Amino acid sequence: MLKILCFGDSITLGEKDAMQGGWADRLKTHFFEQYIDSQRQEISLYNLGIAGETTDGLVRRFETELNARSVRGHDLLLVFAYGCNDIVIHKDKNTVPEYYFVRNIKHCIESAKKLKTKILLLSLLPISDLSEGKINQYGQLRFDQDIQTYNLIIKNLAHEMMCEYLDVYTPFVEQNKEEHLSGDGLHPNSKGHKLLYQTIKQKIFYLSCPKL
Repeated sequence: MLKILCFGDSITLGEKDAMQGGWADRLKTHFFEQYIDSQRQEISLYNLGIAGETTDGLVRRFETELNARSVRGHDLLLVFAYGCNDIVIHKDKNTVPEYYFVRNIKHCIESAKKLKTKILLLSLLPISDLSEGKINQYGQLRFDQDIQTYNLIIKNLAHEMMCEYLDVYTPFVEQNKEEHLSGDGLHPNSKGHKLLYQTIKQKIFYLSCPKL
């Protein structure tokens, strides 16, 4: 049996998707429906997203969350979807600067690899052009340049730490990001969560193939 643990912020939690609860819960429903059809549970998913969380928060809870859900004989796939809150500008710098962001993700990957898990790192999503460089309704300021920088960091980390990387930024841009983002310019709307779900599901299917 494969257990998928999805760590992330409010986007992972599913905020702004009133229809189906976000990309992670859509995946959970998909796997549960498979179980109902086959009466054989091969994949289970845990949505461990917390609104507003940065990688600092992830580090504080990671080992507790991981150990509580690891079962001998079950394979683990960990999905990390972070950076959206780390890049927020606070006192003229990112809330979690690049060095500490790298340190935090590395720490969690190293801890996870003790259990021989597969690890998938997701890129950050784009923000609306209307939100670029402007303080939003939550009092937060983000820049696309920081998104690009942290996405490169995540991609390089995946290569360095021998993890999987998934670019979810590009599909949003290619399919008109404004149509896939909610009114706050930050969170995906239901259409955006569906796009995320479809993109991530395809990657998970690839990772869960027996040959891997």
